[in-house]
Amino acid sequence: MTLSAPVEVSRVSIRAAVETDAAALAGLVAEVGYPTEEATLRTRLADLTAAGDLLLVAEYAGRVVGFAHLHRTPFLHRAPDGRIVTLAVTADLRSQGLGKQLLQAAEQVFRQWGCGRIEVTSGKPREAAHRFYLREGYEEQSKRFVKLLPG
Repeated sequence: MTLSAPVEVSRVSIRAAVETDAAALAGLVAEVGYPTEEATLRTRLADLTAAGDLLLVAEYAGRVVGFAHLHRTPFLHRAPDGRIVTLAVTADLRSQGLGKQLLQAAEQVFRQWGCGRIEVTSGKPREAAHRFYLREGYEEQSKRFVKLLPG
C-alpha cells in the first residue's frame, strides 16, 4: 500500500516492535539496502530484545512506516552511550517528520537508560541522512575502523 497524501504527524504512534512486525521490518530493512528474510529477522528481533536492545516502530494508518533500533553500550569510565543502530522510514513517506519523531522517541529512551550521549553511524553515500542528523543537533566526531571476520 502506498500512501501519497501528506502524513498527519499527530496520527503517528511510536511503540516497541513485536514479533508480528517482522514482515514490515524486513521490508523496511530491504528498502535501505539490507535485504533480510522475514524468518531471520524474526529470530534476530527476539535475540536483540532478549539482549536488552529496543526496536521502536512508527505506525501510521495501520502500517509500520519506520523503525529505530536502539542499543545501550556501557563503559567503565563514563555514562553509557546510546547507539542508534538503524533508523529507517519507508521511501514514500520520507521528509514528512517521521524520522524526527523516531529520533525524539529514541532520545527519550536513552535519557531513561541513563545514557550520556548518543551516537549514530551512517554510510558515506547516505548524504540525506547526514544532513538530517546535523539538522537535529548531531555532529561528526570521529572515524570508524572496521575489520570483517572470515567465516
